[in-house]
Amino acid sequence: MLTRLSIEHIALIDRLELEPQEGLTLITGETGAGKSILLDALQLALGERADASLLRSGAEKGAVSALFRLKPDHPLRPWLAERELSGDGDEVHLRRVIARSGRSQSFINDTPVTLAALAQAGELLVDIHGQNAHQTLLQPENVLPLLDGFAGHETLLRETAACHARWKEVRQRLDALRGQARSAAEQRSFLAWQLEELDRAGVRVGEWEELEGRRLRLKHAVKLEELCHRAGDLLLEEGQASPLAGRAAALLDQAKGLDPGLEELAATLRSLHYELADAGERLFHYLKGLESDPESLEELEERLELIRGLTRKHRCEADQLPELATRWRQELAALDQAEALESQLSAELAQTRAAWGEEASRLNLSRNQAADRLSKAVEKELKALRMAGTRFALRLSPRGGDPRADGGDDGEFYLSANPGEPLKPLRQVASGGERSRVMLALKTLLAHLGPVSTLIFDEVDVGVGGRTASAIGARLARLAESRQVLTISHQPQTAAWGRHHWKVEKITVGDQTQVALRPLNPAERVEELARMLAGESVTDAARRNARELLRAVAAPRSDGED
Repeated sequence: MLTRLSIEHIALIDRLELEPQEGLTLITGETGAGKSILLDALQLALGERADASLLRSGAEKGAVSALFRLKPDHPLRPWLAERELSGDGDEVHLRRVIARSGRSQSFINDTPVTLAALAQAGELLVDIHGQNAHQTLLQPENVLPLLDGFAGHETLLRETAACHARWKEVRQRLDALRGQARSAAEQRSFLAWQLEELDRAGVRVGEWEELEGRRLRLKHAVKLEELCHRAGDLLLEEGQASPLAGRAAALLDQAKGLDPGLEELAATLRSLHYELADAGERLFHYLKGLESDPESLEELEERLELIRGLTRKHRCEADQLPELATRWRQELAALDQAEALESQLSAELAQTRAAWGEEASRLNLSRNQAADRLSKAVEKELKALRMAGTRFALRLSPRGGDPRADGGDDGEFYLSANPGEPLKPLRQVASGGERSRVMLALKTLLAHLGPVSTLIFDEVDVGVGGRTASAIGARLARLAESRQVLTISHQPQTAAWGRHHWKVEKITVGDQTQVALRPLNPAERVEELARMLAGESVTDAARRNARELLRAVAAPRSDGED
């Protein structure tokens, strides 16, 4: 709950402090006294955007701070802990500073934070209902969240949202596949043509190196033959390398008997003799297989040029061409499988939509049951708010179209304020006062559902008569049994229900006008209610009426309320 609101240099406020208590607090004052400034200032501390025009004339800086006391299970506690913003004890301090330059600073427990973080914290602490709040509260898009909160649909909503998420994931995959399929035919044709070209070429790993070697041999066949013949002559003719090595080895075989140390050298010469002979044989076979064929060379050059062209075209090495062909075969197979995959995903999409439909139907059934209960409860509240005979209904209609995370329903409030009139959409037929009372009835029924412990109403009783204002005050008092409620009002019949009463007034200090706020004692409260009853000239009769209002509020209820 809000325990202290401090305002400095905002609009007509120089310095002002409010320390609201538990229960219902009424704030009253003459028209134009500055009651709305209090709400504007508080909303700054709760994260509303602002500009320098809100600053008090002559001030370079303004500030608003709000101190709240949290219950042990308040959801703001883990939110603060997660962001390392927890303060000492059970209190949280929100503060906003606005400079003449237009810049502002936000703080939570004296730690600088973003304006967005300040607003997130504020949403968990205070619920403000201005004079036009019902215009958004009662819009069709806000009906289902109210109904689901009333019915406790957390589990059903979670299961419906999970089914929707599965449907959405399959839908996205199918859409992506269909998007690819639109260009698949052209892509398949292109891949098949390129693959056919590679298959026709039939390039093998290692072929380029092999062909390049063969090309060099064919190109230089005459020179190779000449050089190899000369080398063979040196190796194989009598008196040359191999016979000489053999003779030298034989001589050393005889000499090693005289000196064993020559054994290793003799073995080397024998090995050399055999190796030279083998080299000569190999050279003979090389010469025998040596080609000198211009036509073969031309064919080989053409083959090399074909491979060279493919490597340039596909920007790869020759040995990578077979791997490229394999990859294209896999891509073609994947494209051929796309049609089967599309059929599979279409069936899966239908299954996930059916599963969502089952959950949405369960949610719809529960919503219809809850809508009936809520409608009857609102009618009962409206009766207590001087709208006897009013019929109220929450009607659901199928939404149609694609699945949504919150089910397949749309909802809208309907109202018939006069007997015999048909139910019509509330947003079309209700007056401002009727809408305000419907909103108050809903808040009375649903206030216990959210984490917010401080509710603020700005002239929720506008445009109603005295008896209705008293009924509104009674409902506000009832709401304040479980929440801290602050209400700004011009109606004495509403104000009489306040457990605490503060008055806003304009005062003159020197040559400046200021807004002041002070709590009223019992005598001052009678005087304020009398002023609200009588206007500028407060009479004794007005004071008697004010005391009667307070006595009536203090007396036990006799309106048959539960």
